Amino acid sequence: MDRERRRSPRQRTLLGGIVTFNGRRSVLDCAIRNISHDGALLMLSDAVALPQAFELEIPSRQRQYATRAVWRSSERVGIVFTEPAEAVPLDLMRRLKACETANAGLKARIRQLTEAG
Repeated sequence: MDRERRRSPRQRTLLGGIVTFNGRRSVLDCAIRNISHDGALLMLSDAVALPQAFELEIPSRQRQYATRAVWRSSERVGIVFTEPAEAVPLDLMRRLKACETANAGLKARIRQLTEAG
């Protein structure tokens, strides 16, 4: 019988999560099947190429974690949290994303005006 190697017990869940990487330019939805203080089990499409390190956002808990993939089996990914959970309000993250998008648009407009002028 395999011994459990986790440091803390996992709680079964069915939470929605958002995986982000590549400077938040790549975003994937996932299901979180279990979670503990140290890590979680994610369900993703088996066709998804996922880097070793990425961020996991759990909107219903208003939490965001830096994570590292420990193992992968088709659509299942076991992760560990590499930093303690930092409570970042979801509305603040959305405003930050909107500002980043607006900033990129302004930079493109400046480039366009500079090239035309």
